[in-house]
Amino acid sequence: MPADRELQPWIDPPCWEMSPPDLTRFISELLSFAPAGSVLCLEGANATDVEGYLEARPSAIKNETDEGFLKMREKVFFMPITSRNLRGLADLTEVHAEPEVCSNLRVYDGKRIILSWHDLPSDPIYVTKAIDEAALNKFCQALGCEYMFRQSAG
Repeated sequence: MPADRELQPWIDPPCWEMSPPDLTRFISELLSFAPAGSVLCLEGANATDVEGYLEARPSAIKNETDEGFLKMREKVFFMPITSRNLRGLADLTEVHAEPEVCSNLRVYDGKRIILSWHDLPSDPIYVTKAIDEAALNKFCQALGCEYMFRQSAG
């Protein structure tokens, strides 16, 4: 993983940076990583069965499906991270390309973003420094990913 790549402006260092995994494996392993009560946020779903699946599993955070007058905004879906929800979503990711499932995703623990993956499938995943390295290491091993600690933006 190149350490000299600049962080995106919405990422606050210090943080962990993970190499991008396969989306289906990521969804399948997420329950073992995310704290209980976490919420998965998916932006830009454009497959009708994926949208329907996410709409049927709302969280306490309201889904944002209003694309605006010119249909320029991406739809945003919030789904509780549960075994059943992730299993069904993983099944859908097997039959769709990543951009059909989402273009960006985040994991919320309460109001705090603990994981952010923009521009799937090629961009790295950023994880808050509050996550213990042992937990991150176990998650990355399950996904076949590398990770590193980023002290600064450059």
